[in-house]
Amino acid sequence: MGQQIINHGLAQKWKFTSISFLLILIAIFSGCQSSYAQNDASIFLGPPLGETFVLGRDNGTVIKRTTTAISEAGVYFIEDRIRTKRCAVTQEDISKNKLSEKTVRIMRGEEDLVDKFTLQAKGDKIILTRDGEISLKLNLQSKHGFQYLSSSGGKIKMESRIVDEKEEFLRGRKRASIYVESVGKFDGGTIKSHYKFVSGLGLVHMGVTAYGVTSVLYTLKVN
Repeated sequence: MGQQIINHGLAQKWKFTSISFLLILIAIFSGCQSSYAQNDASIFLGPPLGETFVLGRDNGTVIKRTTTAISEAGVYFIEDRIRTKRCAVTQEDISKNKLSEKTVRIMRGEEDLVDKFTLQAKGDKIILTRDGEISLKLNLQSKHGFQYLSSSGGKIKMESRIVDEKEEFLRGRKRASIYVESVGKFDGGTIKSHYKFVSGLGLVHMGVTAYGVTSVLYTLKVN
């Protein structure tokens, strides 16, 4: 009887120890998986193939963003169709600025302005390319990168850093979001941009602050 009690006690102790060990293993491997996912840049590519997201600017412009193809190497080919708010364009404007018929239709909100770029992941890096040149690179491991903005005086190189990471409920489920700030020099002062990548959705927000004024270039419309 005493031996049975001892055996029972050992069994209970072993059972408790086994469960504790299992919980430790789960915690360790969960941590590894979380760390790996955090540094896997491919989760931040999007939109999914064939889906169209609607983004908006603070001036009322509507942007329809679609991934038109994904290469075997995992490069996303993305197209933005930008429809500006209708504005009046006079014959004097056309003559004075030598505007083409296509430009006039775009300015009048009658035709889309089409912008194309690619988005890809290389390990822990997100890379955005436009016209064959890298315009944005972000390293998830070091939390730093760079971005180029176009201006009338040429391209501005800006240093980027991740300023926040969180989980947010977007388009039907929880998703990982990273918030990035870029800083550069422009016209004797400082220019900043702020953008956001969301897992499964891609680049969903871009804003610029110059001369103390912040403009939203585009942001995802929640639908």
